[in-house]
Amino acid sequence: MIISTKYFGEIEVSESEVIVFPNGLPAFEDEKRWILQSYQGPFYVLQSVHTVEVSFLVCEIFSVFPDYQIDLPASVTEPLQLTNTQQASLWTILTINDPFETSTANLAAPLVLNVDEKKGKQYIPQDSEYSRQFPLLQRKESSSQNAYTNQKT
Repeated sequence: MIISTKYFGEIEVSESEVIVFPNGLPAFEDEKRWILQSYQGPFYVLQSVHTVEVSFLVCEIFSVFPDYQIDLPASVTEPLQLTNTQQASLWTILTINDPFETSTANLAAPLVLNVDEKKGKQYIPQDSEYSRQFPLLQRKESSSQNAYTNQKT
C-alpha cells in the first residue's frame, strides 16, 4: 500500500509493517495504525498510516537509556499478547528542541510493542520514577543490551 508520510513523502509499505494500537495514543485515539520509519542513528519516526501530519520522533529506549527499568502490569501485557520478553520492545517519544542539547524523552510513558503480533500500547503508570521530560543527552553511553533482554513483564 502507498501512504503519505510527514518526512519521507509517499512511500510503499507492506501490511506486515503496520503496528496496530487498538486504543490509539492519548490525544490520538482515532489513529490506530502506525509504521516505524528509520530516521538517523537510533531515531525513528512513528508515523500514522492515515494522517500525514501525525508522527512522532521516537527511539528504542534501551538503545539510548540502557539502565531503564519498568515493570509492566497484566493490563498492558495481556491485551498485547506479550507472553515473553523477546516479543517486547519499549520506545520513547522524543521532544526535539533548539538547541538540540535541550531535547527530552518521555520515559514516564513508554510505548510498548509486541514485535511478533505488531500490536502497541502507550503505558502511562500512575507513579513513575522517570520524567516526561528526561534530558536526552544526560545519559550513559549505549550498551549492547536491548529491549528484548532488559524489559520486564
